[in-house]
Amino acid sequence: MQLQEVVCSNCGATVEWDGTYGKTVTCSYCGSTFLPAATALEDVWLMTDPVARARYEFEGNLGGLEHDIRYEVMRGQGWSDRDRAYVAEVQKLEREGIVRKAASFWAVSPHPPIYVAMQDGVLRLGESLCTFHRDEEIVWACPMTRDRFGLNSPVLIGDLQDETTQRLCGEMVNAMQGRMPSST
Repeated sequence: MQLQEVVCSNCGATVEWDGTYGKTVTCSYCGSTFLPAATALEDVWLMTDPVARARYEFEGNLGGLEHDIRYEVMRGQGWSDRDRAYVAEVQKLEREGIVRKAASFWAVSPHPPIYVAMQDGVLRLGESLCTFHRDEEIVWACPMTRDRFGLNSPVLIGDLQDETTQRLCGEMVNAMQGRMPSST
């Protein structure tokens, strides 16, 4: 087994890690315990609306949100190419004035931004096209949502239900079972 070096989230010291996800590491310098992950911290927030992140930080639970994103939403892996393509495409549409950011998606972490279509248009993800109409809402769909609704794309388009309560993915019933095939 080859050990990897990770940086302590508390003091910044280099600590050896055996690469086992979900297993805590204790820093030999400051004694703090943390969960390393393959994804760099700044990349963890790729899908999170900055307003949602600030709310968690204000409430003192930013670490809880980070853990939820790493291990429930990302499932110990990185963002897929389609997830990254969604971010690039929706940012392009926003720059062009075709969509505008409206709110954070509070229903479930990572709490991505919700965009409202200012006109009819198309969101391109490689060869896939996701058509939307004026006033429809567009939001990134987490892997659990994709599994639950059989979505082939990481996009939800429609009239999304208002939600004021933020939830972590891990709080949802059978959160990690979302990737399991049904037993039917």
